[in-house]
Amino acid sequence: MPAMLDLRRTAAALVAIAMSAALIAFAFVVSDSFTAQMRSNAELSVGSADVVVNAGRRADSGEGLNDTLVSRLAGLDGVESARGEHWDVIQLDLSVGDTAVVTRDVPTLGERTSLIAGRLPDAVNEVAISTLLAQMQGLSVGDTVRLKNDYYGDVHTSPIIVGIVSPGPDAGARDEGTQGTVYAVPEQLAAMGADTSYYNIYVTARAGANTGTVLDEVTKTVQATLPGAVVLSADEAIAQRAASSTVGATVITTTLNLLAPVCAVVAAIVIATTFTTLIARQTRTIGLLRCIGASRPQVMRSVLRTAALTGLIGSCLGAAVGVGVAAAVIRSGIISGLSTDQLTITPRGLVATILLGTLVTLIAVLRPARRASRVSPLIAVTGLTAAPQRRGRGRAWAAAGGGLLVVGGAAVLIFGASTQSFYVMVGGAVLIALGILLALPFLVGVLVSLVERIGSDSRYPTLHLAARNLSRNRGRSTATTATLFLCMLVGSAVLVAFFSVNDSYQRIRAENSPIDITIFGVEPDTDKEALTATVEAVDGVEGTTFVPGMYVDMTVDGRTQPIGVSFFSPADVSTVSRSTSGMEDLDDDVLVVNDHQGIADGARVTLTGPAGSVELTARHNNAWWTPAITPATAQRLNGGASTEAVMWVRTTGDGSSKTVEDAVSQAIRGQNLMAQGSSEDRDEFTALLQRTELTIGLVMVAALVICLSGMANTTDVSVVERTREIGLLRAIGSDRSGIRRLVVTEAVLLALIGGVLGIIAGALLGAVGSLAAMGNFGLRVSLPWFPLLGLLAITALIGIGASLRPAGRAAAVPPVIALAQE
Repeated sequence: MPAMLDLRRTAAALVAIAMSAALIAFAFVVSDSFTAQMRSNAELSVGSADVVVNAGRRADSGEGLNDTLVSRLAGLDGVESARGEHWDVIQLDLSVGDTAVVTRDVPTLGERTSLIAGRLPDAVNEVAISTLLAQMQGLSVGDTVRLKNDYYGDVHTSPIIVGIVSPGPDAGARDEGTQGTVYAVPEQLAAMGADTSYYNIYVTARAGANTGTVLDEVTKTVQATLPGAVVLSADEAIAQRAASSTVGATVITTTLNLLAPVCAVVAAIVIATTFTTLIARQTRTIGLLRCIGASRPQVMRSVLRTAALTGLIGSCLGAAVGVGVAAAVIRSGIISGLSTDQLTITPRGLVATILLGTLVTLIAVLRPARRASRVSPLIAVTGLTAAPQRRGRGRAWAAAGGGLLVVGGAAVLIFGASTQSFYVMVGGAVLIALGILLALPFLVGVLVSLVERIGSDSRYPTLHLAARNLSRNRGRSTATTATLFLCMLVGSAVLVAFFSVNDSYQRIRAENSPIDITIFGVEPDTDKEALTATVEAVDGVEGTTFVPGMYVDMTVDGRTQPIGVSFFSPADVSTVSRSTSGMEDLDDDVLVVNDHQGIADGARVTLTGPAGSVELTARHNNAWWTPAITPATAQRLNGGASTEAVMWVRTTGDGSSKTVEDAVSQAIRGQNLMAQGSSEDRDEFTALLQRTELTIGLVMVAALVICLSGMANTTDVSVVERTREIGLLRAIGSDRSGIRRLVVTEAVLLALIGGVLGIIAGALLGAVGSLAAMGNFGLRVSLPWFPLLGLLAITALIGIGASLRPAGRAAAVPPVIALAQE
C-alpha cells in the first residue's frame, strides 16, 4: 500500500520525538554516570582488600575491633595483610546548628586525596580538616577547631589545624550528612574523645589464595571474638557502600526522572496532533484507496508504519543529541559531584531511549491511525471529509470528570503530605494536571468565546475573527493549548516552589542567625578587654558583647542530665543581635528550652549548679539562643563565678560579608578561639538550588522547543486548509499585513490561553504542594511575579515565533489563485 502521509509535514513530530528522546538519553547518561562513580568510589574506599570486617553496632560489640584482632587476622593462612581503620562521629563545640563531624585516621595522599594547604598532622593537638569543614566553618591553617566528644560534651578540645585535605573516597569523601571530617593521629583521636576501637578492618588475601576460604576463616575468627561484627567480601562491601551513597545524585536524577515524562507527554500531544491533522488532510485520498480495495487494517498499518519510521529516526537523532549534551555538561563540571572520568554511556541506556521514543510515537498515533482506518469509501465520491458533530455536551461531561480528578488529586496530595511520602504527593499533582487536561476543551472553549465577545467586529475586528477561527476547530486548538499548558504548569509550579523554599530558608536562617559572627572559646581567664579591642578594630565590625554560659544538671520527672545554658538579658544584647524575638520569655523563674531538650511547655525543672539548686518553669521556644536563663538565676546557680562565654559580633551592612568574617578569624588566630559566621550553609544551599534550577531550565527549553515546532506545524496546516478563505479576505480588501496580523493573533491568542491557564494552575499547585510538604517547617509561599510574567511573555513569543513563517505564506496568497480553488 503506498504511503499516504506528507513526510515533509511530519517534521514537527520528528522534532518532538527527537527532543523527548534527547532528554531521556540525557537522564540515562547522568544516572549511569552517577552509578558508575558511586561504584568506583566504593571500590576505592575498599582498596585492595578482599574481606572487610565492620564493627556493626558498637554499643553491642563490647571491646570492639582492636589491634589484637588485627594481628590474629594477619596471621591466618592465605592472608597477606590486615589493617584497621578508625571512624567515629563527634561534635563541633558550638552552641547552635548541625555540628556533627567525622573523625578519621591521617589519610594517605594520592591521586584522589590531596593536601590543599599546610601539612598532615603527626602529633597530639594537631589535626587536618576536610575542605568541606573548612568551607562550612570558615577555617584555615593556623586556626583552632573547638570539638566535644558528644552532644553533652564531657570532653572538650581545641586542636590546631595544620592542614586542609581534599578527600578522595578512601579518606572521607563519602562522609555525607556531616559538617566534614577531622583527621588526626590515634593519640589525638583518643584525646578528642573519639572511639579508638577500629570501625573497619581490611583483610588482603595472598596472591593465589582462595578468597572464599579466606572469607570463611576471617568470619570464624571474628565471630569467635566479636559476634556482633559484620564480615563481608569485597564485592559485598562495595555493593553495600555504592547503594548507600548519594554523592549529590539524588536531586539531579530525581528532577530528571520527574520532568522527562512531562517532556514525553508534550511530545505525544504534538505527535498526535500532527498525525491527526495530516490524516484529516488526506481523508479523500484514504477514501479513494478504500474504493480500490484497501482494507481498514491495511490503512491502519500504513499509518503505524509511517509513525514507527518517524519514531525510530527521531529517537536515534534524539539519543545522539542527548548523549552529546550529557557529555558536554558533565565535562563542563555543571553537575556537582560528577567527575569527567566517570562519564558512562551504556548500550542499555541507548536501546531503552530508542525503544521508549518509538513506543511513545506509536501510542500517540494509535487514535489517528484508528480514525484513518474508519474513513468510508463514500468520501471519495461525496467529497465530504467530516460529519457535523455535537460536542457541547461531551465537553461538559469531560469538564465534570476533570473536576472530579482534580478533587481526587488534591486529596491524594494532602494524604501524601500527611504521610511525608514524596511520590504520593507527585501522584496527586499528576492527577490534578490530568483533571485540568480533561477539562481543557471546555475551558478553551469558554475563554475563546469570551475573547470573541470582548473583541467585537467594530472595535477589534482582527481579534474577533481570530477567536472565531479558533472556535471552528476546537480539537486542534485544545491540543495545541495543552502542550503549552503542561510546560507552563510545570514551570510555574517549580518557580513558586523554589522561590518559596529559598525565601523561607533565607528568612528562617536570618531569624535564627541574627548574630553576624560568633566567637567561641572565651575562657574565664581570657583577657576580654583585649579581645574586644582586637575584634572591634577589624574593619566592618560595628559592635560586640559577651554572652556567658555554663553546664548544670537538669532534673525533670526524676531524670537528671547535663545541659548547657546561656544567660543574658535582652537589653545587654539588643545592640548586637539583629533580632530579640522571643527574648521576652526570659524571666528569673523560667528556663527557656527548645525541641532538643524534649521538655514540655510548663514543666517544672530543677537546675543544680556549684552554688545551689533552682526550681524553674520550662517555657518552650525554638529560638536560636535557647536554652537560656537570666543572669540573676545564673547567680543563684554558680554564685557569680566566672564561666566560659561566647562573643557576639555585629558587622556593618546586612551581616553576610565573608570578608569581615575572614578578617575576624585572622585577628583572633593563635588565641585558641574559633569564629563562625551567619552565612554558614547559605552558599551551599543557594548553589544546590541554582544547579537544580539549571537542570529544570534545560528540560523546560526542550519542552518549549517541542511546543514551538508543533505549533508551527499546526499553524502552517491551518493556513493551507484556509487558502480559499484567505483569498476571499484578500479579494474583499484585506491587505497582506492584515492577513499576517490575523495569523499571528490566532497563534498568540492560543499560546496565551495555554500559558495563562498553565501559570495559574501551576502557581496554585506549587503553593499548595509547598505548604503541604513544608508548612510545618515554617515555609511561607512566595509568588515570583516577575519570573511568572516572564513565563507568560515566553508563551507569547512562542506564539509569534511559531506563526511568522505561516503568516508570511498566508500573506503571499494571491486573490486570483485563492478564488480559483475548488
